[in-house]
Amino acid sequence: MDTIHCNKSENISQWFRRLLQQSYTAQNTVSPSPMENPFQVINRSYCSPYTINLQINTEKGATYDANGHRLLYIKRHLLTFHDRRVLCDDAGNAILTLYKKIMTMHRRCQVFRGGSNDSSELLFSVKKSEILQSGVIKLDVFLANNKKESVRDFRINVSSDKSSCTVYAGESPTVVATMVNNGGFDVLVNPYVDYAFIVALLMIINDIKFYYSEVVNLTTKITPLLAGSMMN
Repeated sequence: MDTIHCNKSENISQWFRRLLQQSYTAQNTVSPSPMENPFQVINRSYCSPYTINLQINTEKGATYDANGHRLLYIKRHLLTFHDRRVLCDDAGNAILTLYKKIMTMHRRCQVFRGGSNDSSELLFSVKKSEILQSGVIKLDVFLANNKKESVRDFRINVSSDKSSCTVYAGESPTVVATMVNNGGFDVLVNPYVDYAFIVALLMIINDIKFYYSEVVNLTTKITPLLAGSMMN
């Protein structure tokens, strides 16, 4: 600590009090935690300095806080080629729109700000790391300004039965959110992480069909039929 000199205008008691105050300040000053730099994707207003517990009713597409207050909900638009869904706040204001690109091998989903699908409003996109996966399914998340997509901005590991998942920041071991499926999604969002962004990711996970599982199910159904035809 730097030497503290007594000013001519203060007495010894005032100087000693100032010395104690500066010493206390120095001892209690900590460098910012890495998580204090908000992981803002949708809006900074969704970044809390505290861990947030959310409950997502996957059947209703609604998200509730720990006190049971609805925060967000999904409005699904049927009969659209790209399976358009809109995430709204409790007042019905559109926060973002999810478009699932059905014809892509990696089942890419694009997310836009508000109710738009204009490319200028793209927030992020999600796709499978690999087409065929088993066990832990890995998803890659790329923010809109990541044009080359050579490095992931976030990554998600999901159990194949969707019983749990973990969201990581980029290629780092930093966990930004976790989910356990107990009939609905029980979610923990770490401090300074955009919880609306996490909810959007989990809505995508809830709807996504893992191609590997589809192949296994199809094979299970076809095998007895093929065996029966060979016996005839």
